[in-house]
Amino acid sequence: MTAVDPGAEAHFERGTALLAGGDPGSAAEAFAAAARLRPGWMAPLANRGIALHRLGRQAEAEAALVAALDLKPDNEVVITTLAGVLHARGRHAEAAALAERGTMLAPDRPEPWINLGLARHAEGRLDEAAAADLRALAVAPDSALATYNLAHVRNDQWRSPEALAGFQRAAALDPAYLPARHALLFNLLYSPAETEQSLHGAHAAFAADLRAGLPRVAPAPVDPGWRARRLRIGYVSPDFRAHSCACFLRPLFAAHDRDAVSVHAYALVERPDGETAWFRGQADQWRDVTGLAAGELATLIRTDGIDVLVDLAGHTRGQPLAVFALRPAPVQVAWLGYPATTGLAEIDARFTDDLADPPGAADRWHAERLVRLPGGFLCYEAPADAPGVAARDARPVTLGSFNNISKITPETVAAWSRILESLPGSRLVLKGQLLVHEAARATLTAAFAAAGVEATRIELRPWLPRGSQPLAAYRDIDVALDTFPYNGTTTTFEALWMGVPVVTLRGQRHAARVGASILTHLGRPEWIAEDVDGYVATALGLAADLEALAVRRRALRDELRRSGLCAAPAFARRFEAACRALLAEATTRG
Repeated sequence: MTAVDPGAEAHFERGTALLAGGDPGSAAEAFAAAARLRPGWMAPLANRGIALHRLGRQAEAEAALVAALDLKPDNEVVITTLAGVLHARGRHAEAAALAERGTMLAPDRPEPWINLGLARHAEGRLDEAAAADLRALAVAPDSALATYNLAHVRNDQWRSPEALAGFQRAAALDPAYLPARHALLFNLLYSPAETEQSLHGAHAAFAADLRAGLPRVAPAPVDPGWRARRLRIGYVSPDFRAHSCACFLRPLFAAHDRDAVSVHAYALVERPDGETAWFRGQADQWRDVTGLAAGELATLIRTDGIDVLVDLAGHTRGQPLAVFALRPAPVQVAWLGYPATTGLAEIDARFTDDLADPPGAADRWHAERLVRLPGGFLCYEAPADAPGVAARDARPVTLGSFNNISKITPETVAAWSRILESLPGSRLVLKGQLLVHEAARATLTAAFAAAGVEATRIELRPWLPRGSQPLAAYRDIDVALDTFPYNGTTTTFEALWMGVPVVTLRGQRHAARVGASILTHLGRPEWIAEDVDGYVATALGLAADLEALAVRRRALRDELRRSGLCAAPAFARRFEAACRALLAEATTRG
């Protein structure tokens, strides 16, 4: 066999060192150089595919890995990596087939089992996904990734305690594995056992660990000439797409005063869609930063001279909070996408209101300063294709909740069961993305059965894509039941837009008070309960008067439309004023 070209070998060794050192971009270039100098050498092609996969450049990664596989069809590492790439590209059946092939070639390695679990999970075959993750853990009991993946499967099976325990174990196994840390914090928000104080402690611990792994840098300085030009507001988000956050981002983006504000979007969108194109068209500057390391993105933001940087996603997946820890903007704000503190003191403010976060204890348990926007912290825009409000037909009273079923706690099930028991012949409709899974449906149905509710009174509907007019499902609902202690937000607005009153329970932390904020600003405080007995009584009171429900159904959309909750220009002015006030304070501090 011909020896490897020395120049090719040098590039390959350099690429290997760069990849191990956490620089997949430079590594990919080095491996490409090695492959050009030595055609037919499989290793640089395979490693280039691995590097590109880490960068999120999946189409290029697939091409490199397919070329490597042509040279060595039974290389398990290439097969397994390619399975991960195909999964990332949404081609889950192909990914599963390759991953199964990998498990046959290397049954004692966890990676092929992990990729098989991911593909089966994406296909909705949850039992098979769990089995693959358990096989991965059988050969690698301390795999944080397999533990994390299994926790996500348990979440989708509505086995929340097991899911939370899994995220806790994954985070403990590898504290540096940020997806597990983010998932743990996010899932703590569902738990009735958590308080603002306990959530603050968990988020602060994450922030301390994150900060310890980053270089110490001085905050970006305030540009002394900012008052003489347009204010540069930067938004960082993975959700510039068809996502629940879009109905709150769209009105703000459209209503910004472009004579006074320059809008900069830093998009981490893995799968762009039509909504992505709309946001791109609205931004004065659009940056596709998917795959950039936190340091690279922070440098880019500093170079762009952003005055106020807004985090729109918190600890949801796909959001690099490490960027904010590097202080690339003189003022940094959290808003909208995460209903709790981020834990980062480097984020100067969190935009909220005095109903979702009443002054007092809430201020104590946030790393950020709470800036309460007058008139509420949300502004809603209904989907353009939202159907008209339909008249109520002759049917039994129907209750509904279209929230993520992870928000449905045993306490929620108990309250809803009491309502159903007091309304003979009534029904409850639940709709959500996870209800496509039979395991979740069975577990949820069993929970209601244990509370004495027959399965025939519970209708479980799968999530519907936005293009299929999902809001039309509210035509079948008389009273919407909010979840607690994690309230709905988009679902509450959608119910109100479709003429359906919403009953909410005011809780003790932000996620549990969003419903109270929305209904108060709508002018419907009578639908806010202060305890579970009041929640049940409020729902029963609404359901008892079908004639009043019919009248309210016809009027509620106009009530919402006329309220400050849909007044985008006024909301944008308040948002901009808060940003300027924070920047002025930063200027004074020097």
